[in-house]
Amino acid sequence: MQQPPSVAQPGRAHRHRFESPFWRKVMFAGLRTIPESVQLATMPLWAGIFYSLVPSARRAVEANLRQVMGPSPATVAHARSFRLFVNYAQSIANMYTAYLGEGLRVEARTDGREKILRFKDAGRGVILATGHLGYWSMGAFLLDEAGVGAPVMAMAEEPNAATQELEERLRKRFTIVYTTGSPFASLELVSRLGRGESVAMQIDRHTGAAIELDFFGRKAWFPLGPATLGRTTGAPIIPVFMVREGLRGFVARVEDPIIVARTRDRAADLRDATERLVRVYASYVRRYPEQWFNFHDFWAPPRVHPVAGAATQAG
Repeated sequence: MQQPPSVAQPGRAHRHRFESPFWRKVMFAGLRTIPESVQLATMPLWAGIFYSLVPSARRAVEANLRQVMGPSPATVAHARSFRLFVNYAQSIANMYTAYLGEGLRVEARTDGREKILRFKDAGRGVILATGHLGYWSMGAFLLDEAGVGAPVMAMAEEPNAATQELEERLRKRFTIVYTTGSPFASLELVSRLGRGESVAMQIDRHTGAAIELDFFGRKAWFPLGPATLGRTTGAPIIPVFMVREGLRGFVARVEDPIIVARTRDRAADLRDATERLVRVYASYVRRYPEQWFNFHDFWAPPRVHPVAGAATQAG
């Protein structure tokens, strides 16, 4: 069932009344007709509109940043959250510009792609683990242009059927496995990894199996999907984060692979791998807090206690 306006379900993306095909099409029209230089100059204006119209998201962002960065005066907190909204607006604009066939309007580079290629050149599948940070939504484009190849993207379906249909048309150049749409989604991911493909998964959304870990001084929930898939297939988990540096700079940073152990203690294997992955993720959140795009209470517990073992999470 679709969430009511401005409600954030724990572990999932914030949904509000502007999440509809109509508002997306309005944005597409602007991206096609407004010169890029004007878009860049006016991005604070567009971000400010939503900063004002979706106060629940603004409050959640400020609370999240306070946990990561520590207490601050209200003026500083508002300035930080506003800059985050501007960064998010630019990220979304760049993503849809690329989906609409206008190309990458960023100066992009990839640091550490050899860490992926050494497994792919050997015919092994890899799990590319990322989060809603920086230009995460541009990752498939950049990795494809960098010679790594576009990964299969594991993600959740949109709660709005019309929005889901629109998004599927935009993403048709990529392979998507909707993990919330079929009980056989995890089997398809296993199959693709077995064929030497790469699979991209988010580590900061949970709709299935999840684990509670320390995160900036509080307990937060993280999906077990990447670790479960890695343990099942033997595929390494490679953290990849796409961050903005400067006005147009965009870099994909590839971190060292995480190999999931296969001991008799399955739960300990999954926990250890997920803890290592979350530590890498936390280092990026600490370094780029104003590019950390989670518009809900990140530390809110799941409404239904997760059951260990599933290999799915939201996109």
